[in-house]
Amino acid sequence: MRRLWNRKMLSCLVAALLGAGTLSGCMDSDDVGDSYRTFEGQMIADYLQGDSSLSLFTEALRKAGSLTLLESYGKYTAFIPNDQAMQQWLAQRGQTLEALDSAELREMVFYHLIDGQTMAVSAYRTEDFPEGAFPAQNMVGRYLTAHVQAGTGAWTIKNGEGYAALLSANNDMLNGVVHVIGEVLEGNNDLLPDFVANNPKYSIFGQALLATGWRDSMLLIEDPTYVMPTATTLPSGEAVGITSTRYSSWPKQKKWLYTCFAESDSIMALREGIRSLDDLRSYAARIYPDATDADETSPQNSLHQFVGYHLLDVQESRTKLVLSRGYVSSYDWFTWRDYICDKDYRVEMYYIPMQPNTLLNVQNANTVDFDQSSAHTVPVLNCPYSPFDPLYANMASADQLNGWPVIRVLEDEADQYCQNGVLHGLNNMLVYSQQVKAQVFHRRIRTDLRTYMPEGVNNGLFYDADRGYNWFYSAFPDGYIKRIKFTSNSNTYLASEGRTPHDYFFGDRWTLNGNFDFTLTVGPLPRGSYEVRLGYTTTSAGAVVQAYMDGLPCGIPIDSRVSAYNGNTGWIQDWLAIQESGSSRFAGMGESEEDPYGLENDKNLRNHGFMKAPNSFVGWNYHGLGYGDNLTARNVDTRLRRILGIYNWTNDGTHEFRLVAMRPGTYDLDYIEFIPTDLIEEEDQH
Repeated sequence: MRRLWNRKMLSCLVAALLGAGTLSGCMDSDDVGDSYRTFEGQMIADYLQGDSSLSLFTEALRKAGSLTLLESYGKYTAFIPNDQAMQQWLAQRGQTLEALDSAELREMVFYHLIDGQTMAVSAYRTEDFPEGAFPAQNMVGRYLTAHVQAGTGAWTIKNGEGYAALLSANNDMLNGVVHVIGEVLEGNNDLLPDFVANNPKYSIFGQALLATGWRDSMLLIEDPTYVMPTATTLPSGEAVGITSTRYSSWPKQKKWLYTCFAESDSIMALREGIRSLDDLRSYAARIYPDATDADETSPQNSLHQFVGYHLLDVQESRTKLVLSRGYVSSYDWFTWRDYICDKDYRVEMYYIPMQPNTLLNVQNANTVDFDQSSAHTVPVLNCPYSPFDPLYANMASADQLNGWPVIRVLEDEADQYCQNGVLHGLNNMLVYSQQVKAQVFHRRIRTDLRTYMPEGVNNGLFYDADRGYNWFYSAFPDGYIKRIKFTSNSNTYLASEGRTPHDYFFGDRWTLNGNFDFTLTVGPLPRGSYEVRLGYTTTSAGAVVQAYMDGLPCGIPIDSRVSAYNGNTGWIQDWLAIQESGSSRFAGMGESEEDPYGLENDKNLRNHGFMKAPNSFVGWNYHGLGYGDNLTARNVDTRLRRILGIYNWTNDGTHEFRLVAMRPGTYDLDYIEFIPTDLIEEEDQH
């Protein structure tokens, strides 16, 4: 992200500090027109008070008691409506500024401000705008959405069904950036099911949402019984607090947030000839032939299943439905991508819809996303193909591939926020049919803890890849996460490090510590025969852990003190990876030119019950520390997968996965994966 402090600004400040001049002397040739003005050496509050065309919003800030915020140092992005916009807003409400109380005004003005200091992002100039939701929330906890107008190329801010124009952009101040806009921004305060049902564009889906009773499952906003722990340190020892570089915190609240995917009336008519609720009922009955209960509020009703599969109990913006951080394809310095990123390589995440016993796969169809943020993500739902396969390189724009519908979130129907969630319009019909289960989900399914912790995502426990913290730590009190059973004490805890330069899946890790007994509900998975593996890290302070699946022990305990190369796993380094990277840090670990890709070593490892870590993700410290640019997690002897066993599950559903410390210590829980047994022999190294 662009730094606000350019060379000229710094030289002016130095001159001022040395008494050689004043900041005003740096402004004499900086005016480049009304639309783009550069640094003027003011605080945002000074700027607002000095511009008579912004007087009404300035007065609203003052009456709300919030003007002093903009008098202090920070990194604010301020979208300021001019007086004409404020007059129109007041006229529409039939009120005067004087008649509004301070609470109403505070919510209105805070809706226009992003506090970058708290969110650890720089203030946003237009060159930093995403096409979609801003990574950082505004000061009332909502996401503003930016959009480039077709034809003009001008940036706008989504405002209800329309867009607010930027009248004067990039006014740089000491404590942030001011963008003058032509409308007052207003968030929708409907609950998500009502927001969808009241939108005429999605009238058929909205009718189905109400008819099936799913509305009753989406009325929660915040858990009033939750009390933030008062401990001033996290269990892992980090002091609780938020600065410009460090985030260490308990969840401040427990919000309930949701995502709804919906097909508009026009998409339903175009794709399936659906023009009424009865048409949708008939379509759902064809897709879900076994769901025959006539009661549409029953989980065994076809329309109920159709709607429920479109709902998530986690809120995600379009560009964050898939995170690319850590994947080798997202680093331009990773030059071995032509070898790694083959037709089987995917950048993907899994979600658990609100309809029981279903899964949703989302992958990033943008194969050249090098910026490590989420700004250029193109999410595609439930596609059996990979965009890295040359045959399907047009996945980001196609409506179908080989007759398979490519389901994308439409940019102009994405990120429609309301009080407790977000609506995304789709270009194709989203279903969980037998064909989808067979072609999309009969494959290796690798899940991060994020998949099972919507409460954590909704309340900021996960690093979202766009914030600027150098360190990100979080923990949660017992009982906070529905799918986790865990009891902590002064020596036993579960904590997260969310922004690590190391080769963890999605760049984060959750650490169990002490004499722990941890249970996680995993899945749901389609019925079938699976090999289950656990990704973990070895360390000298590691615990000895017994794993259980559905109450049965998974072989002998895992001794996480034993590294791969020095232990009895059979692990040796890949010869070709060392040649390609020129690394000395990870060389000399048994590599042999006779097995350049490590294929024979993979077989030997499996005989010992282990696998190397995947080659699809990497730590960015390898590049920064000169370890070798073409090494991946596969080439690090402290990263392993333990094969827990083969399980034959006769029904779709969830399973109880348990880890018990047989010897106290630390245990890094990175990911758990499931692969159908008939795919093991031909499995790739990703």
